[in-house]
Amino acid sequence: MDVLIKALACMAAACFFGLILHQPKSTLHYTALIGLLGYAVYTLLGGGLLAYFLSGLTVGVLCELAARAAQRTTTLFLISAIIPLVPGLGLYRSMMALSGQDYSSALAIGIETLAGIGAIALALTVATALFSSFKPNDSKNVQD
Repeated sequence: MDVLIKALACMAAACFFGLILHQPKSTLHYTALIGLLGYAVYTLLGGGLLAYFLSGLTVGVLCELAARAAQRTTTLFLISAIIPLVPGLGLYRSMMALSGQDYSSALAIGIETLAGIGAIALALTVATALFSSFKPNDSKNVQD
């Protein structure tokens, strides 16, 4: 039951964030599903930097594919779909440790959180670079 609640929460977070940003309603189901799949990859890999990287890569590739299928821009899907992966709890714990003047703990948690954010950013860059060389076929420019 806990897994179902987490899955619904991931989908809701991605979907509602898309609504806040006025994402077209016809694209919200893509965003919710991509957010769920990215979090599922992260959970199955057990967390850590590799999990952040591979789940970010999953989200990036799926957003590129969804953008081509819906004939929209990738960022339309990406901004909302990446929300379930953002390590907000690590940022919160780091700030709480700072406010409690536990500087060594704050530094350790902060570095780990920033490394996770960096892994996600690197993965999204790799996904964009992979798809930048693939252009959709334009039948008007094809010569017989």
